[in-house]
Amino acid sequence: MAKRISFFLLLTVIVIGTIVALVVWKWDVVVERISEEKVNAERHAWMERTRELEGIIIEMQKGTEPKPLRPAERLRQVFGPSSPLAKGAAPRTMKCVELEQSLRAFCKYLDAGETFRSQKTYRDSWALFTDILATLEKKPPTISAEAYRPSIIIENSYYFFRLLRREKMNIVREVLQYEADLAEPLMGVLYYWLMSGQSCDKQQSSTANLDIMYRYAGFFLNTLGGHSYLYRRDSRISLLTNYYSILVVHEANSRGFNEVGLDLRFFLPLIFGEIQNRNDLLYAEDYLQTLTDLQLQYFRVE
Repeated sequence: MAKRISFFLLLTVIVIGTIVALVVWKWDVVVERISEEKVNAERHAWMERTRELEGIIIEMQKGTEPKPLRPAERLRQVFGPSSPLAKGAAPRTMKCVELEQSLRAFCKYLDAGETFRSQKTYRDSWALFTDILATLEKKPPTISAEAYRPSIIIENSYYFFRLLRREKMNIVREVLQYEADLAEPLMGVLYYWLMSGQSCDKQQSSTANLDIMYRYAGFFLNTLGGHSYLYRRDSRISLLTNYYSILVVHEANSRGFNEVGLDLRFFLPLIFGEIQNRNDLLYAEDYLQTLTDLQLQYFRVE
């Protein structure tokens, strides 16, 4: 009897050992098969969920995707529907009162929008704008002597930062960044308003006001510091800065005080070619006509 029990126990141990050995031997195969089935099931579930989410997103986007405003709509939004700019007028054709109204409208737009909400010190954009102008008028940049006084190159390279300091410079950068699509009409409005002497009871700018504008025009056209500022700006802003600088120098020539002797014959063909090759300028025809007239004047054969 004892022998039978011992034999049964031995047989049981052998059977269990054999099963365990088989399980261990095929363990990797078993685990891989089980895990593969679970992974495949999860993969199919995620694929189905992804398709559902894509469908939901597509449905949500239908009819709700924001579209960028067309230039005319953007101008109406900022300057108002009665503004000459919104009606397609170029800044060159606008009256002085209309130019100043456009600048004030833009400042009100800034006050009501996102650009200045992070600014704790300045809440009145028009007051800040006129303050910056007054600061720039007090100390115009040096536009000559870079060749024999290297220190002037350094001064010009940090000119605006030294004059306006960090806080005001940051505000200017924000406006240039977030309102870049308005840069072209605003630059035109600003130029012709400044040429009016910032006073709409005058037909032409005073000699003192033009002298200041001449120095900034020379700064951008003729100094390494001015070039370095323009290289860091959007190409359209740089191009139009040079364009209006040319107009300032031409006006200075007309009044006989181009003291540095800036020769527009060097700049005119370059700017004309750049404008001709762009397709993102609202008033390109106006610029090209003006530059054509200037080239006929400066390159005429005596």
